[in-house]
Amino acid sequence: MDLVQRARDLYSAGLMHDALEAAQAACDRAPKDPEAWRLLARVSRHVGLTAASDDAFRRAAALAPGRPAPYRVTPQRFAELLAEARESLPSDARRRTEGVAVRIQPLPPVDEIRQGLDPDALTVRKRQDSNVTLTVFQVNHENRSASESELRTLIARSLTRG
Repeated sequence: MDLVQRARDLYSAGLMHDALEAAQAACDRAPKDPEAWRLLARVSRHVGLTAASDDAFRRAAALAPGRPAPYRVTPQRFAELLAEARESLPSDARRRTEGVAVRIQPLPPVDEIRQGLDPDALTVRKRQDSNVTLTVFQVNHENRSASESELRTLIARSLTRG
C-alpha cells in the first residue's frame, strides 16, 4: 500500500497523528504529488497545525493550478454566509429546513470520525427525539472553495441537501 493511501485510511479512521506521520512521509517521498500535499493539509488542519495546513494547501495548488488553495473566512463571516444562504433557499427547501437547528463547527470531531463520519464531511444531520440539528463544518466548506462566491454556493447546496 502506498503512503498516500495509508495516510488516507488512517485519516478516515480518525487516527489523526498517525495519518499526519504517513502524510508527511508521503510528501517527503513524492514532493511533486499534489494529492499528498492536499491530504497533508487536511490532516494538519485536524490536528491544529493551521499554518502547516495552509502551507501544504499552497504547495498542492502550485503543483495543480486547477485546484486552488482554500478560501478562508472568519467564523463570523461564515455565519453571515450561512444565514444569507438559509434566507435565500427556494421555498420548498426552506420548508424542509424549518424547525431544524443549524450550528457551525470548524471540523468533524475525531470521536465521530472514529464512529464512521467522513473527516471531510460538509454536514451531519442528527435527530434526537423530535429535534433535528444540522451541523455545518466550516473548514471543510472552505477546503472545497476557492472564492467567497464558491463558498456561498457550496453552503447553499449543503443546506439544501442537509
